[in-house]
Amino acid sequence: MWNLMDSNLSLRPLKVKHLLTFIILISVQGISAQTLTKTASINLTTPPQTVSIDRQGHFYVASQRGDIDKYDKAGNLLYHFSPSKNGNVTLIEAWQGLRVFCYYQDFQQYLFLDRFLNSSELYRLPSQVNSFSLLVTLSGDDNLWLIDAQNLSLKKIDLPTNEMIIDTPLNLNVPSSEYHFSHMREYQNRLFISDPGQGVLVFDRFGNFTELMELKGINYFSFLQNELYYLKGNKVMFVDVYNQNKKEIELADLSYQFVLMENSLVICFANDKIDIYQIN
Repeated sequence: MWNLMDSNLSLRPLKVKHLLTFIILISVQGISAQTLTKTASINLTTPPQTVSIDRQGHFYVASQRGDIDKYDKAGNLLYHFSPSKNGNVTLIEAWQGLRVFCYYQDFQQYLFLDRFLNSSELYRLPSQVNSFSLLVTLSGDDNLWLIDAQNLSLKKIDLPTNEMIIDTPLNLNVPSSEYHFSHMREYQNRLFISDPGQGVLVFDRFGNFTELMELKGINYFSFLQNELYYLKGNKVMFVDVYNQNKKEIELADLSYQFVLMENSLVICFANDKIDIYQIN
């Protein structure tokens, strides 16, 4: 048992079921059939609100109560964070590894967690942003990207000065009567924003709109090498962000809400469990 100084943190023992080997087929376009072996299953007491994974393969689960758990690749619970103020985590981003970014839409605030899930203070969005921000995430240069709901624009905020350095209208790039932005992530110097009704909007690092990937129905996505992947029904769908080549992995369980990948691991999240598979 770990001893942690932060009174808001506690660790709970993880119960991982020892399972008989469970094999299901992978259907991958253009690649010979492989198998998935379930290696661990973790019971959840609260449905996940959102998830993320870092460069070491540690994955993070934010519950609908606002708690955040960090697991290793084997499914062992490493650290647990309980916020001093309960609220849903709208977006959690762990790709930096040494710190984890969390955005709370309800509060219009964000915080950082270190690798032990010790928390920074809650920060309010800069005063220059005088409207409701739907999504906020970290940029590759340690600033903030945000979607301004009032004037429907993409903004970039310089964190050291809190100055707005980019302001791009979204309705001029992809005309639509309705927008429902669900997730946002910067990857390889490009910003990707999903709208289930339209697809994935792509912007360069200067905030210029470059393309619309016509991938409708995406609520959450992540990246593995050059591929954007997401869950669609009982399939993990992959799209190469450079040449648009596609492939898929078929899962046996329809209850999954999120999926994360790390090399040959497939981590699937349902309302009451996390299943970890090894690709053979």
